[in-house]
Amino acid sequence: MSTVHGTAPRAAAKAPRARTPRSNRTAPGGATAAGPGRRRNPLARAVRNVGIALDTVARVTLLGRDGVRY
Repeated sequence: MSTVHGTAPRAAAKAPRARTPRSNRTAPGGATAAGPGRRRNPLARAVRNVGIALDTVARVTLLGRDGVRY
């Protein structure tokens, strides 16, 4: 502890982590995924996310927990 201020000394700054290289896939991951370098319209993104949520709810409701992959 510092005797002047009554506080502990500062910890040494950590070195920044290296960035993870992006994969060089040529095709999107899923059937409706946007390709690399392409951004989806915010409204289209919201509609897609609602569709995914409704699909998941329907699978859980109709098939139980077996209809959802982890």
